[in-house]
Amino acid sequence: MTGIDTAAFFGAVLKTIASTRNHSTDQGEYDSGVLEPARRIRETEKEAGDRPLTSAEAEQVLGLLETTLRTKRTPDEEREYYLQYIEKVAGISRASLSVSGW
Repeated sequence: MTGIDTAAFFGAVLKTIASTRNHSTDQGEYDSGVLEPARRIRETEKEAGDRPLTSAEAEQVLGLLETTLRTKRTPDEEREYYLQYIEKVAGISRASLSVSGW
């Protein structure tokens, strides 16, 4: 994938996970739907290092982010705000990925 700022992308995704309020009270759901996807995102970040992400990797990370936001029961408007923020800072377009229909 060309044009994506890998460091900014992961920074924005992880910031989004950390800064969204959790509206769920189920700890087991939080563990599997927030902590596990966040761990997988950090692993992908480590594996990518400084190289550009592929479209498949970016789609996977955004899918994991979507899992965390749904698990936290983040309102649609707030999810859209964060996705637009990620697009802006990372130079990525959801329209060019398979996740444009969130």
